[in-house]
Formats: sequence, structure tokens, C-alpha cells
Amino acid sequence: MFVERYLRYHPTNVGHTEDEREVLVSQIVADEINRQSGTDYFAKHWRPDPPDALLVSKSGKHPNRRVEVVSTPQGSTMRYDRKNIRQFEQKLRAALHGLGLHDCDIVVCWSESAIQRGIKDALLLRLAEIIVATAPVNGYFLLRGVEIYDYSPEVAACVHYFRIWRLPGSILKVHSSHSFWSPADGRWILDAVENKAKKYRNGTLASNLMLIVDGLIYLDSEQIESFRRNVIPEQIPFPEVWVVSMGRAHRVKP
Repeated sequence: MFVERYLRYHPTNVGHTEDEREVLVSQIVADEINRQSGTDYFAKHWRPDPPDALLVSKSGKHPNRRVEVVSTPQGSTMRYDRKNIRQFEQKLRAALHGLGLHDCDIVVCWSESAIQRGIKDALLLRLAEIIVATAPVNGYFLLRGVEIYDYSPEVAACVHYFRIWRLPGSILKVHSSHSFWSPADGRWILDAVENKAKKYRNGTLASNLMLIVDGLIYLDSEQIESFRRNVIPEQIPFPEVWVVSMGRAHRVKP
């Protein structure tokens, strides 16, 4: 499964310490609990460990909820073939220069197969021709893969979209959106849960903690639903498990 995102996280995802991040994702869960249950929880940092954070009722009407936060271990599985991408950018820039385009900032989102297997020079030239043909006189333009297909099905198989922004002067910039591929199943969530469960082998301790899996931007609904379908809740020592991804909270247990 291909998942492509600009690595421009939700504004609240950037520039935080680990402790601040734990409180942030805990607050996202607290907001969802409040929405579903009519409670008034807010998240605060807590030490000693455990827990990482505490959900506290503003009115005092609801019991405190102790929270442990764990991140998905996606780092070792992300793939980003910089060598191929750098070659694509260099050749595309040269082709655009040759076609007389000199004043644009261009971002290309390459397909997984293109990055892994390479792109023929003829297709890069055809991409350059499409970019020149669609470049706006001023401002911004985006062409998605389904629209690129109308120009060239072969190029559409290599490029998910490209974005053009006109620049003053004669500067030509060509770069790539950062992409990653994640598994379609729920293994990242399961790995995160198991890693934290190993830390708390004492079932009594784990049974008093809410677990939040912080997926940043790397988890989607397909992975979350796969985890729900394939994991036996009774095998998870934590009574309540949430996944936070792209600024939203999803309850996966119970």
C-alpha cells in the first residue's frame, strides 16, 4: 500500500519535546472522550513514570485516567531511495531548461515503482513537456495523476502529481515530495502495543493504564481497521487502547 504525504505535519506535531508530545496526543484522546461521553477531561504531564500523562476532570466529577504513550516503530521500515530521486530531479531540471522553462518551483510526487525501478529518460522528457504545457503564467498549478493520464498513461504510472509555482526572475527549482510506504495491515500498531506490554509484564500495573499509540502521520484507517479485526482484545493487558494519527483519535479497545 502506498501512502504519500507532504512531511508538513499538523502544526501541533512539530517542535515539541517528548513530554509535550505525550501531553498533546493525550489531549487529542481526551477531546474525543469528552465528545463521546460528555466528560470534561484535560491532559497534563505526570511524573514519576508511569504514567506519561494524566487525564483530569476539570469539574472533579470523573476519575483520573492514567495514560501511557507509545510511538509506532515505523522508522526502520520507511524507504526513501534518494539516489534515484536525485537522478530524476537532475534529469528533469535539465529537460525543463532545454525546453526553455526557467522561473518555476516544481515539486513532483514519484510513484513507488518509479523510485524502486527507475524511469526511462524518454518518460522524464515527456514529463518535462507536460509541465511546460501546463505551467501557469502566474501563481500556482497542480496536476494530479488522473489528469496526467490524459497526457500520458506511461507518465501517470510514474508520477502521482506535480505542483508548479511561478517564481520571479529566472530561478528553476525541482524537488520531490517526501514519500513513504507503510504496511496495509495493523502490524505497526501491534508492534507498538507489544513493546509497551513487555515493559509492563505485571498485569496488575498494565490493567490500570490507558495506552495511546502515537502514529504521527503514518497510520491510516486501513491499518487501524486491520488491527481491530485481527487482534484478540483479551490478549492486550491494557483495558483501553487508542490510536492517534493525523490529529484524530481512534478507540481500538474496547
